[in-house]
Amino acid sequence: MTTLHARAAQGVTLTEALTAIAFPTAIALLSAPHAHSVARVTEGRCRTRAADPHDLSAVFEARVFDGERELRWLSDTGDRGRAVLLTEDEPLLPDAFPEPVVPLLATTVLTAHYLLWGRPAEGDEEWTVLHTPRIGTLTVPHPRPDAEHRLRLVTREYVTTDPRHGNAHVSEERLLRIETVPADQREDTHV
Repeated sequence: MTTLHARAAQGVTLTEALTAIAFPTAIALLSAPHAHSVARVTEGRCRTRAADPHDLSAVFEARVFDGERELRWLSDTGDRGRAVLLTEDEPLLPDAFPEPVVPLLATTVLTAHYLLWGRPAEGDEEWTVLHTPRIGTLTVPHPRPDAEHRLRLVTREYVTTDPRHGNAHVSEERLLRIETVPADQREDTHV
């Protein structure tokens, strides 16, 4: 059995949530009406490839992860929303998130992968620019792989069993990291 712990905070900005958690370094998936972007989180701030602070004013949803924890933030009014932090390590939950969330008891945990769309077009030791003709480009905080590799998102799925009928299902999924994978690997889902 694996326990997934969580705590929540209502009426906080994304910046306030990031400050409360104090990720040493993390990856942020940021959704805004005009774009989806990926940023690196350092010192409580989302940063672009140029190391500039990422403009969070239009972001309505964020998922920020460092392998041990995942922050989920969803705007409900302007720049304020609900933040939830998930982790298997309960002491990592911040006191600044006052709302307890019922722990999830998983009978099984599985590793899942999602192949990121686009091929590495350019990059350096810290960032990769992925490109596909139909969609465009996406800059990802991960060292650029060689031409024989692609990038994928690694997640952890939490499987529970329904007590009424015994069916097992994935009740939750936590983002872990981005990693390199051989380009010819085909068993992943594209996102």
